[in-house]
Amino acid sequence: MSPAFSEVQIAVKTLIALVYLTAALGKMRHWAVFHGVVANYRLLPDVLVAPFAYVLPPFEALLGATLLLGLLSPWAEGAAAALLLLFAAAMGINLKRGRRNIDCGCFQSALKQTLSWILVVRNGVLALLLGLALATTQGPKDLRMTIDGLLVGGVLFVILQSLNILWGIVPAWRRPHGLGAGVTP
Repeated sequence: MSPAFSEVQIAVKTLIALVYLTAALGKMRHWAVFHGVVANYRLLPDVLVAPFAYVLPPFEALLGATLLLGLLSPWAEGAAAALLLLFAAAMGINLKRGRRNIDCGCFQSALKQTLSWILVVRNGVLALLLGLALATTQGPKDLRMTIDGLLVGGVLFVILQSLNILWGIVPAWRRPHGLGAGVTP
């Protein structure tokens, strides 16, 4: 395997680790709100909403830490990809039901993100990237390769967060603005 591919693997794992760590932190900071988000998806029986809402953020933090530290491979990558696909499926089900105005529950930015197919695709692409990283064996890593991969993953994370913010703002741009907006004469 080429050294460049090992750097890409490290970058992908770093990107997704940071996604999980920031999402977990946001959910833990707003646990009561997250409980409501889980309930609003209407996919779990009421009795399972609270346990799921309390278990998911620490599990995401654990996944993020194991990916970032390179521990429990390939299990961490597989679990992280599976969870991304589970989130994509939950969003897709609600979008198919016409429920676009609920918060995705990603908690990766200060903005509430309503469900959209962009978020479903985003999660699918991230899972695919993890799957590709998982499907290949890692070659020997040196310190420079590891640092390069971590830096690229960090930059990709900043780009993804910027896109998340834009995706959160775009629906507001599409609404009419000003006094009397939306009122027909």
